[in-house]
Amino acid sequence: MSREEIWDLGRRALLLDDSAFDELRYEESFTLLAVLAAVGAVFLAGVGAWLFGYTVLDSTPDGWLIDTLFLGTFFTFILFAAGSSITYLLMARVFHIEDVQMEEFARVALLAYAPYGLGLLVFVPEIGFAIGVLSIIGVFFYSVYGIGVAFSEESESRLSVAASVLAGLMFWLLLITLISGPGSNYATGVFVFSLLD
Repeated sequence: MSREEIWDLGRRALLLDDSAFDELRYEESFTLLAVLAAVGAVFLAGVGAWLFGYTVLDSTPDGWLIDTLFLGTFFTFILFAAGSSITYLLMARVFHIEDVQMEEFARVALLAYAPYGLGLLVFVPEIGFAIGVLSIIGVFFYSVYGIGVAFSEESESRLSVAASVLAGLMFWLLLITLISGPGSNYATGVFVFSLLD
Protein backbone atom coordinates (compact mmCIF):
# COMPACT_ATOMS: atom_id res chain seq x y z
CA MET A 1 0.00 0.00 0.00
CA SER A 2 1.36 3.43 -0.92
CA ARG A 3 1.61 6.29 1.55
CA GLU A 4 -1.30 8.08 -0.16
CA GLU A 5 -3.49 4.97 0.11
CA ILE A 6 -2.64 4.61 3.79
CA TRP A 7 -3.52 8.25 4.52
CA ASP A 8 -6.73 7.89 2.51
CA LEU A 9 -7.67 4.80 4.52
CA GLY A 10 -7.13 6.69 7.78
CA ARG A 11 -9.12 9.68 6.52
CA ARG A 12 -12.03 7.47 5.40
CA ALA A 13 -12.07 5.71 8.78
CA LEU A 14 -12.25 9.04 10.59
CA LEU A 15 -15.14 9.98 8.28
CA LEU A 16 -16.93 6.75 9.35
CA ASP A 17 -16.69 4.95 6.03
CA ASP A 18 -17.64 1.34 6.91
CA SER A 19 -15.44 -0.15 4.20
CA ALA A 20 -12.42 1.64 5.66
CA PHE A 21 -12.72 -0.25 8.95
CA ASP A 22 -12.84 -3.57 7.13
CA GLU A 23 -9.73 -2.61 5.13
CA LEU A 24 -8.02 -1.28 8.24
CA ARG A 25 -8.58 -4.55 10.03
CA TYR A 26 -6.60 -6.49 7.45
CA GLU A 27 -4.05 -3.87 6.32
CA GLU A 28 -0.84 -4.79 8.14
CA SER A 29 1.04 -1.80 6.73
CA PHE A 30 -1.33 0.49 8.68
CA THR A 31 -0.21 -0.78 12.10
CA LEU A 32 2.58 1.75 12.61
CA LEU A 33 0.41 4.63 11.43
CA ALA A 34 -2.36 3.60 13.84
CA VAL A 35 0.16 3.55 16.71
CA LEU A 36 1.47 6.98 15.68
CA ALA A 37 -2.09 8.35 15.45
CA ALA A 38 -2.88 7.21 19.00
CA VAL A 39 0.43 8.43 20.44
CA GLY A 40 0.01 11.72 18.58
CA ALA A 41 -3.50 12.18 19.97
CA VAL A 42 -2.31 11.56 23.53
CA PHE A 43 0.65 13.88 23.01
CA LEU A 44 -1.66 16.66 21.74
CA ALA A 45 -3.81 16.20 24.85
CA GLY A 46 -0.61 16.48 26.90
CA VAL A 47 0.26 19.75 25.14
CA GLY A 48 -3.23 21.00 26.00
CA ALA A 49 -2.70 20.07 29.66
CA TRP A 50 0.68 21.81 29.68
CA LEU A 51 -0.81 24.98 28.15
CA PHE A 52 -3.67 24.77 30.67
CA GLY A 53 -1.12 25.41 33.41
CA TYR A 54 -0.23 28.75 31.86
CA THR A 55 -3.69 29.95 30.85
CA VAL A 56 -5.97 28.71 33.63
CA LEU A 57 -3.96 27.71 36.74
CA ASP A 58 -2.64 30.42 39.04
CA SER A 59 0.76 28.73 39.11
CA THR A 60 2.29 25.51 37.86
CA PRO A 61 4.07 22.99 40.09
CA ASP A 62 7.74 22.17 39.66
CA GLY A 63 8.35 19.82 36.76
CA TRP A 64 5.09 20.77 35.04
CA LEU A 65 6.44 20.25 31.51
CA ILE A 66 7.91 16.81 32.21
CA ASP A 67 4.92 15.66 34.30
CA THR A 68 2.16 16.66 31.90
CA LEU A 69 3.70 16.49 28.47
CA PHE A 70 6.00 13.49 28.73
CA LEU A 71 5.04 11.37 31.74
CA GLY A 72 1.34 12.18 31.28
CA THR A 73 1.51 11.08 27.65
CA PHE A 74 3.33 7.89 28.59
CA PHE A 75 0.95 6.94 31.43
CA THR A 76 -2.17 7.83 29.44
CA PHE A 77 -1.06 5.67 26.52
CA ILE A 78 -0.22 2.75 28.84
CA LEU A 79 -3.64 3.03 30.50
CA PHE A 80 -5.30 3.17 27.10
CA ALA A 81 -3.47 -0.01 26.11
CA ALA A 82 -4.65 -1.68 29.33
CA GLY A 83 -8.26 -0.61 28.71
CA SER A 84 -8.10 -1.81 25.11
CA SER A 85 -6.74 -5.15 26.33
CA ILE A 86 -9.78 -5.52 28.56
CA THR A 87 -12.03 -4.71 25.60
CA TYR A 88 -10.24 -7.30 23.48
CA LEU A 89 -10.43 -10.00 26.16
CA LEU A 90 -14.11 -9.40 26.78
CA MET A 91 -14.90 -9.58 23.07
CA ALA A 92 -12.82 -12.69 22.43
CA ARG A 93 -13.25 -14.67 25.65
CA VAL A 94 -16.48 -13.56 27.31
CA PHE A 95 -18.71 -12.65 24.36
CA HIS A 96 -17.04 -15.12 21.99
CA ILE A 97 -17.01 -12.80 19.00
CA GLU A 98 -15.33 -14.89 16.32
CA ASP A 99 -12.16 -14.01 14.41
CA VAL A 100 -10.94 -11.26 16.74
CA GLN A 101 -7.17 -11.29 16.22
CA MET A 102 -5.08 -9.08 18.51
CA GLU A 103 -3.16 -7.20 15.80
CA GLU A 104 -6.29 -6.59 13.74
CA PHE A 105 -8.13 -5.38 16.82
CA ALA A 106 -5.20 -3.13 17.81
CA ARG A 107 -5.20 -1.32 14.46
CA VAL A 108 -8.87 -0.43 14.72
CA ALA A 109 -8.72 0.45 18.43
CA LEU A 110 -5.61 2.62 18.03
CA LEU A 111 -7.15 4.67 15.25
CA ALA A 112 -10.35 5.04 17.27
CA TYR A 113 -8.24 6.85 19.87
CA ALA A 114 -7.52 9.77 17.50
CA PRO A 115 -10.37 11.99 18.86
CA TYR A 116 -8.50 12.21 22.17
CA GLY A 117 -6.28 14.73 20.36
CA LEU A 118 -9.10 17.27 20.81
CA GLY A 119 -7.75 17.47 24.36
CA LEU A 120 -5.25 19.94 22.92
CA LEU A 121 -7.94 22.60 23.33
CA VAL A 122 -8.54 22.15 27.07
CA PHE A 123 -6.45 25.26 27.71
CA VAL A 124 -9.04 27.50 26.00
CA PRO A 125 -10.95 29.30 28.77
CA GLU A 126 -14.71 28.75 28.94
CA ILE A 127 -14.88 25.92 26.36
CA GLY A 128 -11.86 23.76 27.26
CA PHE A 129 -13.73 21.43 29.60
CA ALA A 130 -16.52 20.78 27.08
CA ILE A 131 -14.01 20.01 24.34
CA GLY A 132 -12.10 17.71 26.70
CA VAL A 133 -15.27 15.79 27.51
CA LEU A 134 -16.08 15.59 23.79
CA SER A 135 -12.66 14.00 23.22
CA ILE A 136 -13.57 11.15 25.61
CA ILE A 137 -17.00 10.77 24.00
CA GLY A 138 -15.29 10.71 20.60
CA VAL A 139 -12.98 7.90 21.68
CA PHE A 140 -15.96 5.90 22.92
CA PHE A 141 -18.01 6.56 19.78
CA TYR A 142 -15.22 5.76 17.31
CA SER A 143 -14.28 2.66 19.29
CA VAL A 144 -17.82 1.28 19.37
CA TYR A 145 -18.48 2.19 15.75
CA GLY A 146 -15.15 1.10 14.26
CA ILE A 147 -14.74 -2.10 16.24
CA GLY A 148 -18.41 -2.94 15.71
CA VAL A 149 -18.15 -2.50 11.94
CA ALA A 150 -14.85 -4.39 11.69
CA PHE A 151 -15.65 -7.35 13.96
CA SER A 152 -19.40 -7.90 14.14
CA GLU A 153 -22.14 -8.08 11.58
CA GLU A 154 -25.07 -8.89 13.84
CA SER A 155 -26.79 -6.35 16.07
CA GLU A 156 -26.51 -8.70 19.08
CA SER A 157 -22.73 -8.85 18.79
CA ARG A 158 -22.60 -5.07 18.35
CA LEU A 159 -24.14 -4.77 21.81
CA SER A 160 -21.36 -7.04 23.06
CA VAL A 161 -18.80 -4.79 21.38
CA ALA A 162 -20.36 -1.71 23.01
CA ALA A 163 -20.32 -3.39 26.44
CA SER A 164 -16.69 -4.46 25.94
CA VAL A 165 -15.60 -0.98 24.86
CA LEU A 166 -17.45 0.60 27.78
CA ALA A 167 -15.76 -1.75 30.27
CA GLY A 168 -12.32 -1.04 28.82
CA LEU A 169 -12.93 2.70 28.76
CA MET A 170 -14.25 2.73 32.34
CA PHE A 171 -11.16 0.86 33.50
CA TRP A 172 -8.96 3.42 31.76
CA LEU A 173 -10.95 6.39 33.09
CA LEU A 174 -10.89 5.14 36.67
CA LEU A 175 -7.15 4.57 36.64
CA ILE A 176 -6.30 7.87 35.00
CA THR A 177 -8.18 9.72 37.73
CA LEU A 178 -5.81 8.11 40.24
CA ILE A 179 -2.74 9.56 38.53
CA SER A 180 -4.18 13.02 37.98
CA GLY A 181 -5.04 15.52 40.65
CA PRO A 182 -3.28 17.59 43.28
CA GLY A 183 0.14 16.08 43.89
CA SER A 184 -0.01 13.98 40.73
CA ASN A 185 0.45 16.10 37.64
CA TYR A 186 0.34 13.35 35.01
CA ALA A 187 -2.97 14.48 33.57
CA THR A 188 -3.62 14.91 29.87
CA GLY A 189 -6.64 16.38 28.15
CA VAL A 190 -9.76 16.95 30.24
CA PHE A 191 -8.19 15.28 33.28
CA VAL A 192 -6.11 18.41 33.89
CA PHE A 193 -9.26 20.00 35.36
CA SER A 194 -8.74 17.78 38.41
CA LEU A 195 -5.92 20.15 39.37
CA LEU A 196 -8.32 23.02 40.02
CA ASP A 197 -9.14 23.77 43.65
